[in-house]
Amino acid sequence: MKKNFLILFAVCLSVLLINSVSAQHYNRISEKRITLVKGKKLILKGAVRDGDEVAYRFKGGAGQRITVRIIGRDADFSAYLIYGLDARLIVENTQSWSGALPSGFDGNCEIAVHSNYKVADYRLEILLK
Repeated sequence: MKKNFLILFAVCLSVLLINSVSAQHYNRISEKRITLVKGKKLILKGAVRDGDEVAYRFKGGAGQRITVRIIGRDADFSAYLIYGLDARLIVENTQSWSGALPSGFDGNCEIAVHSNYKVADYRLEILLK
């Protein structure tokens, strides 16, 4: 009886772990390079399906302040700092974020837009100060 319970527990735990990992994985369908102008808000419009993501990359420098907001009922974004081949997550699955780039940083930043329900239309606003 105890052995059956442990086997059932292990199976349930593995199913939960697999589902939680797969919920965080998105298929990258598009990667776009954008150019930000200091003090001018860039507005991007688009749509993304559930399970897919659209990534926007731009250059950033140390101390620059970035404000990102997404308007769309079912869309959210994650932000990353790119160091060569490594990506450091800044914020995950949110609709707004504001922050300064770390000192010594001079590289690419990435905003990955994804849907959390079917097809999501979005308006992405990015401001560099």
